Amino acid sequence: MGGFGFSEAQEMFRREVRRFVEAELMPIAQELNKTETVRRDIIKRLGEVGLTGITVPEEYGGQGTDWVSMGIATVELGKASHFAALVSMLGSLTQYWLDYGSEELKREWLPAMIKGEKVGAWALTEPNTGSDAAAIQARAVKDGDCYVITGEKSPITLGTAADAAMTMTKTDPNAGAKGVTNFWIPLDLPGITRMHVPHTGWKPHSSASITFDDVRVPVSYMLGEEGQGFSVGLGATEYARVGLSLMGLGVAQITLDETMEYVMQRKAFGQSIARFEGVSFKIAEHATMIEAARLLCYRALYLSDQGMIHRKETAMCKWWAPEVAFDAVHDCLLLQGHVGYSEESPVEQRLRDLLGLKFTDGTAEIMKIIVARELMGNVARPY
Repeated sequence: MGGFGFSEAQEMFRREVRRFVEAELMPIAQELNKTETVRRDIIKRLGEVGLTGITVPEEYGGQGTDWVSMGIATVELGKASHFAALVSMLGSLTQYWLDYGSEELKREWLPAMIKGEKVGAWALTEPNTGSDAAAIQARAVKDGDCYVITGEKSPITLGTAADAAMTMTKTDPNAGAKGVTNFWIPLDLPGITRMHVPHTGWKPHSSASITFDDVRVPVSYMLGEEGQGFSVGLGATEYARVGLSLMGLGVAQITLDETMEYVMQRKAFGQSIARFEGVSFKIAEHATMIEAARLLCYRALYLSDQGMIHRKETAMCKWWAPEVAFDAVHDCLLLQGHVGYSEESPVEQRLRDLLGLKFTDGTAEIMKIIVARELMGNVARPY
């Protein structure tokens, strides 16, 4: 994205994704967003059309394109399906994680995941540990050519259906962040149990509690070196946080578009309610905020594609974009009144999905700490 705007190739890709979304996802969006189980058929279809490996090198079956293109797909998919947008983004994150693994591990897992035949998850969060990732308690103890994993990860997005999970563990419980080690763990290994964790939103993501009870994982499934896991795992958040932000903005944009159609047609006091400034000003304000937040997100991904540091911009995206998206959809629901509040409308479910986006992969408070620290150094670090 040189200057302001997409390249010709990126714009062509955006149109292709939009056509797919309008033809195949929009007609089933309401059903898809309210289902309580992971739709493997949707994952398979995303793989067939090349949307599960956008940044993955072609040698593993991916598109081999840039992170801005990943963001473009996330916005367009998010307009119809929060679930499809996340699955698309996870393909790129999986490649990032597996880049720290062996070539054998990549060739065993990446092609199947890019085809939509396998599903991955990220097992970081624990019942008592969220933003303080260095405080995780899941243990990994070396035993010959294996590590023995014990602990619980909860709630884990896609946890009920995932075939494997990038799992963060403690190999040295006394070393803080330097004691974290990551593993790529197939979730059919003996000693693993899963239990669905129902949420008020993110219904089709089917989150789960995953318990590891003396699970033996081969050393060859380690990602990076022992003690390197904190930087490897959280490095992926530089992309996940921007992707999640764009996903939310896609939801907000489609809701705003629908609301504009509604208010132009809705009559009150003998005229379209779009004529009332109490309505039109809200539309104008949210259109501006969505556009500004979207540009910030694309800037962060552009910096990544240029090999430049984008930690500050990423954190700005993650605290601000979910707020922008939630506020926009909230006001759109109010403008639609009982129509938007009805379960027959997609708006009420979108609002619940966006509420979860505010804390997923980092709360606003943590993001603001990161921004302040990047601006002023460790003097602004509270811990």
